[in-house]
Amino acid sequence: MTDETLFPLAFAAKALTGIDLIDTGHTVDVRFTAADGRMIAVLIPRAVFAELQAKQLGAPTRRDGPEQAS
Repeated sequence: MTDETLFPLAFAAKALTGIDLIDTGHTVDVRFTAADGRMIAVLIPRAVFAELQAKQLGAPTRRDGPEQAS
């Protein structure tokens, strides 16, 4: 049987390397350079990324994405 225990994951980011939309725009690919020099990619559903911006950064809520006018 596979152990499916979830555990917290943390890394030390040294720099933001890039942000791109992938998966036909439904996923945000956020890349960092870690403190040890390795590249770390975090894939975030676009709706979750928008929620993060709105709640944590004070950005206006846009569930449809930045390219669509409200």
